[in-house]
Amino acid sequence: MQGRAIAQGFLDFVNISVTPFHAVHSSKSILTNAGFQELMEHKPWKLEKGGKYYFTRNHSSIFAFVIGNGFVPETGAFRIIGTHTDSPCPKLAPASKVVSNGFIKLNVMLYGGGLWNSWFDRDLTVAGRVVITKGERIETRLVHIKRPILVMPELAIHLTTNRDGFEYNKESHLKPLLCSLLVSNKSHPENTSKHSEGLLHLISQELGCSVEEISDLELCIVDTQPSALTGLYQEFINSPRIDNLVSTYCALQALAETDNEGKDIKFWAGFDNEEVGSVSIMGADSVITTNSLNRILTTLYPEMTGDFKEIVFRKSFALSADMAHALHPNYSEKHHPQHAPVMHGGVVLKMNANQRYATDFVGCTIVRAIAARHSIPLQEFIVKNDSPCGSTIGTMLAANTGIRVVDVGAPQFSMHSCREMMGTDDAYYYYSFMKAFFDDPHPICDEAALH
Repeated sequence: MQGRAIAQGFLDFVNISVTPFHAVHSSKSILTNAGFQELMEHKPWKLEKGGKYYFTRNHSSIFAFVIGNGFVPETGAFRIIGTHTDSPCPKLAPASKVVSNGFIKLNVMLYGGGLWNSWFDRDLTVAGRVVITKGERIETRLVHIKRPILVMPELAIHLTTNRDGFEYNKESHLKPLLCSLLVSNKSHPENTSKHSEGLLHLISQELGCSVEEISDLELCIVDTQPSALTGLYQEFINSPRIDNLVSTYCALQALAETDNEGKDIKFWAGFDNEEVGSVSIMGADSVITTNSLNRILTTLYPEMTGDFKEIVFRKSFALSADMAHALHPNYSEKHHPQHAPVMHGGVVLKMNANQRYATDFVGCTIVRAIAARHSIPLQEFIVKNDSPCGSTIGTMLAANTGIRVVDVGAPQFSMHSCREMMGTDDAYYYYSFMKAFFDDPHPICDEAALH
């Protein structure tokens, strides 16, 4: 089956990319192995044509670019793909320990718009970033407890008031159980600290530090079940965080494999905080993209003045790559009959008259031309007029940079669930389209259509 290698690569990537911090760490390894050089935002940049570079912000957003050997402002442009590294999940609260009826539960903050019912009765654990203080020095370290230590048990059906519906309160009932208080007191007696003593000792052992050195915990609740190829013919990918780590992985691989020939600058941005609106120092609705593109041009051409940057921007083109709702066989009435993308049907071109997506019809023509030249199947998506529409980073990138943006995606089921599903070959089509977008020898924009 086409795409098996890309699908397997994604499984390996997503299984270790359990939080945005881990996704960025995994991405750095891939880029470094592909010859990319790390830059620091707080230090001067030295860039050369033909160079490959990346930098991170907050260790949860990552930006990488390849400068074509033939790039000059008069004829060159940016080819940009934007994705995001975050997914809906419960996050540990600043004071997480709750003692209740002989158990220790954890307070959580619900990050994003998750299908929270999907988190019940699963083998869960924690992963993320730990802040450690050693004297006056502050360090951050990644942690991932790989064995199940948490569970949110569902209420027995005999005790429910509505046996045909699953009812829960997001504050009261979404508190995962960590341990029995009786057992905990024998191993690590609980004190008045904000977090469970047993949990802190487990994390300290994992990191090789003392409990006293742990200053803060920035942890996500994550599923311990590995992602897998499923279906009778292994035609499906079942995995957590398909939205949006499939887009992230495909863009990352496409950029890592591209060459440094050509007249353009190929740029990938993996933003954090998309699921909560992108308004942050590392989100898409910030100055980071515009500042970074400007900095690249200024570093390459410090002697140039005037409006040369704006000229490059107006010749540039961007893809906002996020997932799309596939036609669901059990809920076909939820889809527009002429615009319902099917699984295994290829890359999805997303449009919305109310600008929930950034796609315009000039951009559509450009995307269709790229797909046609490389024999990549393309399908179109709009929501029904009586249905709400999700949003992406596309409109933010367009508004903040003035660059034409088209929203694309890959079809999937169970978006925002603890465990999601997509087609194995759709991952291959998605990657292939992104690779074609970066490598296609034709000019990326019809300059006459910009006016």
